[in-house]
Amino acid sequence: MNQELDQSDAHASWTVSLAFWLALLAAIGVYSLVALSPKLLSYIQLRHDNHAAQMRLVGLEHEVDDLTQVVESLARDPDFVRKLASVEFGARRAGEERIPVDEHLQLSNRDNDPVFEMPADSLPWYGSAVYPFAVNNHLRGAMLLTSALTLVLAFMFLQPTTTVSVAKEQSPAMSASGGILSRYRRPI
Repeated sequence: MNQELDQSDAHASWTVSLAFWLALLAAIGVYSLVALSPKLLSYIQLRHDNHAAQMRLVGLEHEVDDLTQVVESLARDPDFVRKLASVEFGARRAGEERIPVDEHLQLSNRDNDPVFEMPADSLPWYGSAVYPFAVNNHLRGAMLLTSALTLVLAFMFLQPTTTVSVAKEQSPAMSASGGILSRYRRPI
């Protein structure tokens, strides 16, 4: 009989200990979400802006390369100069015949479409998930209150010594307060 009681006490102690640590982890997670979300949101925005600037830089580098090739061709290739003058200014040689074509088929030196797609201005999905925790003060306060209450309840009710002392007392009204108070009494 005594061995069964010891096994049930060990099982109850293990269960209460597990619940205590899970409550602590939950309180830490909620607190860290509130504490770290403004910094995480700033990091996400800076990374997004950096990515957009890198894409713009690559596009400008391609444009510079194209213009460098045009400058080199203007300096070395007289046939290219004639074709460019014909396109830009409508200049043509005597006896040259023009064949009209659709606009999208015409030769153009101003065809500077961006090579890379620029990222959208909105944040990624995880940025919009972090945003309320970083900005909304009412939500942040509620989350901090939840974390504090979880910690207080875990330390008050989820201690193996508290549950064992509560289980040993007979009076149900005195058991809860006696168990809580006995935890803080000094042994004589």
